[in-house]
Amino acid sequence: MSSNCYQHIPVLLREAVDALNIKADGCYLDCTFGRGGHSRLILERLNKKGRLIAIDRDAEAISEGRKIEDSKFSIERANFSAMQDILKKKEFIN
Repeated sequence: MSSNCYQHIPVLLREAVDALNIKADGCYLDCTFGRGGHSRLILERLNKKGRLIAIDRDAEAISEGRKIEDSKFSIERANFSAMQDILKKKEFIN
């Protein structure tokens, strides 16, 4: 199925993001970007100091993520098992 025919509607989107208790200047990692519903809502809640990194293995998800033009956001094509390496690369952790 091509991405032109596919639309993902996140279940309990606001409830899930509300439960994260987002801090406006916090740093966050979305390990299953998908089509970005959760990431987009998290980004709305971040200020200029906040940061969000997304990870996904799917090429179409990465393509969708690259459409987000926000300096607080970056996306990596990887398995979530690579999160430690990605966080080091992005200087989230030492």
